[in-house]
Amino acid sequence: MSREEKEERPAEGGPPPYSPDTETALPSYDDLPAKKVDLPPYQDTEDTLPSLSESRNVHDLIEANEALGTDSVFILCFLICFLFNWLGYLICFCLFTSVAARCGAISGIGLNLVKLLLILKRCSFENPQMVQAQQYMRLHEIQYMLLMSLGLLVLVFGVLRYNSAKSAVRRTLLLPRYM
Repeated sequence: MSREEKEERPAEGGPPPYSPDTETALPSYDDLPAKKVDLPPYQDTEDTLPSLSESRNVHDLIEANEALGTDSVFILCFLICFLFNWLGYLICFCLFTSVAARCGAISGIGLNLVKLLLILKRCSFENPQMVQAQQYMRLHEIQYMLLMSLGLLVLVFGVLRYNSAKSAVRRTLLLPRYM
């Protein structure tokens, strides 16, 4: 077999080899039959695409949601402040910038104050300074109650502040978008 015969013979099951010498007659545009294509009805793109002001609103809502934070961040900062006292409060307030983190830190420090006052009131101590503090608290019961109510007030303030911020962001999501 010659070399030309091998090139002209197609491989088994494969397409014939391409030969640039032969001209294939492609149909012109007018010769093609008209094919019916099912297209969806025409839609005005101005109604479906957000305008510049709407995209700014969406961007603002995303930023507001990121600035708000999540419930898990609130609980995390609450626990850090509750367990690590003032040091935990400073860590949470400085490292986290979301509203949830800061409100959680405020709530945690309020409950921490209540915890410390209860420990001071109910436990017996060997340290002379702590014994003096207990005697002071027994003598000044009104100050003890004021500090206890201040701690509870700070706790409730942090929780209510976070809930109001969360509802404000949700309200802005539900409002219709105007320019």
